[in-house]
Formats: sequence, C-alpha cells, structure tokens
Amino acid sequence: MSLVRLVYASRSRLVEADRRVELARILETARRLNAERHVTGFLMATPGGFAQILEGEAGSIAETYGRIMVDPRHDNLRLLAQDAVAQRQFTGWAMAFAEHNETTQFIFGLYGVSPETDIFEQPLDVLLDLAGELANART
Repeated sequence: MSLVRLVYASRSRLVEADRRVELARILETARRLNAERHVTGFLMATPGGFAQILEGEAGSIAETYGRIMVDPRHDNLRLLAQDAVAQRQFTGWAMAFAEHNETTQFIFGLYGVSPETDIFEQPLDVLLDLAGELANART
C-alpha cells in the first residue's frame, strides 16, 4: 500500500451564526467517511479558514480531496503538498480537530496564526508543525 499525505488550506465560507453547527457536520461526516476509507488526519479551523492534513492510500486521499474541492463551505483551496510518506503522523484519528479559540490561542499564536494573520496564509512547514503541536497538546 502506498501511503500519501495531502495538505491543503482554504478560506472558510461558514457564516458565524451557523459556524458551530457546520463544524459539527464537517467533523461527523469526515470521521465517518475517513474511518470507512482508512484515512487519518487533522483539521485546523479559524474563523477565516481551514487547514487540513490527510493521510492514507492514494485513491482514498484523492476521493476525499475531490469531495472537499466541491464543498461550498471552502473557498480558494490551496493544495500545499501531496507526497508519499513512510508512516502516518495522526494514527488512530479519523479526523482530529483543533479550533482557534481561547484554549488554543497560545499555540496558534506561536505559529503566527492570529486574527490578523489567518491559517489560510501560512506556509506548509508552519501548518505541519502547528498540527503536530496541537496533536501533542491533545494527548
């Protein structure tokens, strides 16, 4: 099996009034479909954007990203990386999640994500490091 990691960032089209409900829908669907397809990953969300790392078999990752590309909750998708990897970073998580809020504000801030500089604007290495830090904080 060929293991692939895909990383993207997008602008969020979520309306603040519906944000909590839509995030819950995204996570419920992602966790269910990812578990069925043996995809693991980490979703990071700020009021203005998303960044996500997906890991799995190449076909499953392509199918998952294809669904994301047509999801109206995303805008300006930026594919940052799609590479073969030796092992998963987020084993056991069909979709881990961290949102920029009062609890995670310090960690996001360490990596330059603030209300003024959104997650959408961050480079690949920052997003990978941020996801790793947030994952470590969850365990």
